[in-house]
Amino acid sequence: MLLDAVLLLYMGRGLSFFFDDWNFVTNDFGGGFHSLMVAHVGNISVFPIAVYKVLFHLVGLNHYAVFRSVVIVLHLLSAGLVFVLASRRISRVNAILATVMILFLGAAWEDLLWAFQVGYFLSIAGGLAAWVLLERNDRLGDILAMLCLTVSAGSSSLGVAMMVGIAVELLWRQSDRRRLWIVLVPAALYALWYLNYGESQVTSNSLINAPGYIEDLAAAAFGGLVGRGLEWGRPLALIGILVLLRRLARPLPISARFAGLIATGIALWVVTAAARSTISPPESSRYIYLGAVVIVLIGVEMLHGATISPRVTGLATVLVAFCVITGLTAMHSGALGRREVAQTLNAELGAVEIAAAYAPATYEPDLQRAPQLTAGPYLHAVRAIGSSPADTPAEIAAADPVSRDAADGVLLALEVPRLRALGGTRSSPPAPAPPVSSLSGATRSQRGACMTLTPLAGAAVSATLALPSAGVLIRNEGSTSTVLALRRFGENFDPLPSSVAAHSQDVLSLPSDAAPVAWQLQLGSTSPLSICGQMR
Repeated sequence: MLLDAVLLLYMGRGLSFFFDDWNFVTNDFGGGFHSLMVAHVGNISVFPIAVYKVLFHLVGLNHYAVFRSVVIVLHLLSAGLVFVLASRRISRVNAILATVMILFLGAAWEDLLWAFQVGYFLSIAGGLAAWVLLERNDRLGDILAMLCLTVSAGSSSLGVAMMVGIAVELLWRQSDRRRLWIVLVPAALYALWYLNYGESQVTSNSLINAPGYIEDLAAAAFGGLVGRGLEWGRPLALIGILVLLRRLARPLPISARFAGLIATGIALWVVTAAARSTISPPESSRYIYLGAVVIVLIGVEMLHGATISPRVTGLATVLVAFCVITGLTAMHSGALGRREVAQTLNAELGAVEIAAAYAPATYEPDLQRAPQLTAGPYLHAVRAIGSSPADTPAEIAAADPVSRDAADGVLLALEVPRLRALGGTRSSPPAPAPPVSSLSGATRSQRGACMTLTPLAGAAVSATLALPSAGVLIRNEGSTSTVLALRRFGENFDPLPSSVAAHSQDVLSLPSDAAPVAWQLQLGSTSPLSICGQMR
């Protein structure tokens, strides 16, 4: 568990808020009690929202690793509970092997690296803890199991599957039916929530697609256990179902736990398919974890009472090691993709904060990486919480080229460059010409405070200069237009839609902000140019 925690912290380095995270960051959900009750994409999210609200007060928005640490702790707790349940039915060595498959379930990397999945893990850990507590067979254990199941049901739709499984287990044994209140209390609370706040995601199309989707969900869980996708999962699922049917057909008693686990798996995949079959692919990484846990625990129940030789245990150890390594490859690939998203989005948000004075509330900085994020709610959240996940200007300047170019795109969208024609006169004396960082195809000379660029024979002027804060005057003294492009943090210049027409003089300026990095202006023309600074 310690090794897994270190691995997950390392794999998730550099990550930041992603997709659904932003709903919790930017939506106040009406405030107060209502803010905890509102559904998120049809899911109950009482306890996840509460966790986020507490962390907003404790660590703010610039320590995403703390948010992720909550998920890691819940994952380790879930794996530990799997070990407890398994070790009560098979040897501790084999229980460790079963637990390792869950601890290092790399195919479920979204659940393990994404803080938003705290809801899934609260549901999973709550349900597993309820199963462990049921085995105490005393009043205190039952009360604690009911509380754990309430947390499970109040954190995500996975809690519904956990309630179904535990209800089947209690109904399976006649002597336990009087304990059914353990499920009825959280189920009643969930029903009250759904009547007031629930949002059904079930449609006629999702029901039509559900049967095939259920098959693929189960196959994805089987494939995830061996670190593979559906291409391995489908044959493994077929083998697993045949083995299960053979066991059910034998004249051996079926334990209440066995029945409850089967019911949990069926409920999980049916509920997920009914709501999500038209929204997300069944092999999505975030749909694998609980299915894999159920499969492992069903396997443990089938091995209960069997004699496992040291040779078989040794072979199983090799296979588990293979599955772990394969799964970690998938996690590494997923982490790289998420890190790239975080780097670019943080730079874009840094640009939004630089140009906050000019940002419309409805401006969307990145429709692909964060389609639900708009400038108004984001800036309000940053001010209200008192911290920010965005890059500072210095961090943007040190970022990768893609992120820096993306930041420039946001700045140009918010701090719209203004090209203003002056006509034949100017109202104020010129300021000194801005410094030139590169020049080709022309000679440079000084004319008073201004700078003249004269094209070489048969060549075009290409010049890059630092744009003064008050702007720059460009006088085109030839018969061809002058094209302009800008950059600030990035490596690539963004061309402006307007150009300086032949025999005209225009002033180019941009709104001022607090970032110390100056804009770079690139000019391209075959005409002689005179360039002067502007006085404020």
